[in-house]
Amino acid sequence: MSAPLSRLLEHVLEGEPPIGDEVDAVFRRADRLRRRRTQAVLALGAATAGIIAVLGYVLTSALLTPPPAPVEKPSQAPVLTAKPSPAPADRVRDVIEPLVEGRELRVRPGQPERGDGWRRYEITDSDGRSRGAVQVAAFDVRKKWCFPVAADPGECARPDRAAGLEFVRYDDVDDPDRQVRQTIARRLDDGRTVAVMAAGKRDAGADRGRPALTGAQVEQIATDERVFEAFGPDEDCDKGCPDFETPVEERD
Repeated sequence: MSAPLSRLLEHVLEGEPPIGDEVDAVFRRADRLRRRRTQAVLALGAATAGIIAVLGYVLTSALLTPPPAPVEKPSQAPVLTAKPSPAPADRVRDVIEPLVEGRELRVRPGQPERGDGWRRYEITDSDGRSRGAVQVAAFDVRKKWCFPVAADPGECARPDRAAGLEFVRYDDVDDPDRQVRQTIARRLDDGRTVAVMAAGKRDAGADRGRPALTGAQVEQIATDERVFEAFGPDEDCDKGCPDFETPVEERD
């Protein structure tokens, strides 16, 4: 530097501190700034790591924790509704009813009246008016029964035979106030004897007093195997047996 310039600068720099101290101060401030920046970065990294760790724990807990078990409601016992017991099978009625209904008549509900060795079914028309009754009886197989002859009470009639059975029809419809159709049948293999009678309503006139079944239908019932099987082997229409127009008599 030339002498004139040096002298000029001396006047400009009068009162200023030495340049060397200022340079040191600048470096010191820069160093402090770097340290603070480094500390800030480290603190930010630590905070970020902490946040990540917390989030990871929360997510892990949420994924691994099993859902709460469902609360089971107390089961209620099923309500059982009592069902009415079915009516016992009635094989005699199973034979009679279709024939009666075919004549536009009905077996009165709740039937039959019954006892040891016998059944009795009240018959009505569509208006519920009585049309008489059909009664069926079975007799002791240990006895020999006679087919009576109306004109000669001491004699036994010669029966018709068919399919292991013998039978005799007795129809009396001459009296309009007491019309009756009856058949007595015996099974040949065991001697089981049954009687079937359809009687119209007594003293009701010729029309309403007509039996609910024809003579052929009464015979059909009396010779039906289901009717024979409907009675137990020990059943016997003895005491309390309803009256038949033609009584079943024991053979001597």
